[in-house]
Amino acid sequence: GWRPADVDQKFPVYKIENVHDFEKYDTKSSIWLSVWTWVQLILLLLIVSYFFANIAKIGTPNMFIYGAFVFIYVYAYSDLMDGNKYAVVWELLKAATGITIIIMTGDWFGAGTFIPGLSYIAIAYFLISAGITALLSFAENKETAPVSIRA
Repeated sequence: GWRPADVDQKFPVYKIENVHDFEKYDTKSSIWLSVWTWVQLILLLLIVSYFFANIAKIGTPNMFIYGAFVFIYVYAYSDLMDGNKYAVVWELLKAATGITIIIMTGDWFGAGTFIPGLSYIAIAYFLISAGITALLSFAENKETAPVSIRA
């Protein structure tokens, strides 16, 4: 942690003096957003578990596509939890990516052999997820938006 005195004066580093009084990062959210976040997290766990269990069968080019989808998935629901106004855009990108993968390959990386009709369930989930995220994003941003006073 040592730095030269001139650097320390020119570029001070903010340090927490009392950890007990430190205000932690805490976004306000409704119970519905919390429930939806847990649903998304559990589904992500299933998606990633399938990926790891079948990575050899999925193969080299498709594992990168799958990984990109997981990245978009995590970013989309993280943005929603943070109350970012672009959460819907990321959710729509997630839905479009998932549906495109299913349409282009005819299946979700071979998962249809384990659960017949999974492609239709996944497409329905992507569409419903985009709708719920849009509703929650609008409702959460409306509740937490600062009140403007017009003169």
